[in-house]
Amino acid sequence: MADQLIVDTLVRLIVSHFEMDPAQLSADSNLQHLGLDSIALAELLVVVEEETGIDVPLTDEAMPAGPEVTLGAVADYVARFADDSTRAVLHALAAAPADVDA
Repeated sequence: MADQLIVDTLVRLIVSHFEMDPAQLSADSNLQHLGLDSIALAELLVVVEEETGIDVPLTDEAMPAGPEVTLGAVADYVARFADDSTRAVLHALAAAPADVDA
């Protein structure tokens, strides 16, 4: 089960950086069906790192890939690298309105 805090943060970042409707996004959302390809996923992970300080490797074998990648799978991947200090940042980002840069 995906870490809801990270899912909420990813939703906020996708909405603000990819200009998507948050109503379309949930842990079960298929990224490819949303129009987010592997390049967009890499961009999202760079944004996660920039905005949260979580060092998310883009070359790890466990990085979600392929046509069936869901937002929840990406959240699970990011959660592997989150620690207590980054959780406070995640809380703030997840709670912020998507149209406001944190």
